[in-house]
Amino acid sequence: MARVWRVLNSLFAGLSRDRLALPRRVPIVALVVDEQDRRVLASISGQELLDIHFVESREEVCSAAKRLIAPVVFLDRDWRGTEWKTDVQRLAASPHHACVILLSGVSDVYLWQELIRWGGYDVLPKPLQADKVASVVKLAMTYGLASR
Repeated sequence: MARVWRVLNSLFAGLSRDRLALPRRVPIVALVVDEQDRRVLASISGQELLDIHFVESREEVCSAAKRLIAPVVFLDRDWRGTEWKTDVQRLAASPHHACVILLSGVSDVYLWQELIRWGGYDVLPKPLQADKVASVVKLAMTYGLASR
């Protein structure tokens, strides 16, 4: 048994805590109207190593996405006073090319096509479902990495 411990110690000798790479949490910015949808996003945050940063205005969504270099941005189509098309275009044209996911109570092929024309990534129907959100975020992050 002592020999096993010596072998294990020799394998890990020289490894310092600094050299162990821990997975980094990914910043995600979200402009979301409904409290239940916010809870769904917050619930996937812990499971998927995501840091969800909720913002309260269209100005904040753009500045937070830029400051955090967020690869994914959730934009609620129903946010009051928001022209989502302009925001999608601005976020998609940012230097880090965020994947913009539009949250909408109405989700059809026409809305998806319009979102794509403005530079967005995908539409998620409301109310949000955690499994669908997690799946779309994973795909968006993969897409974002591949397109860089």
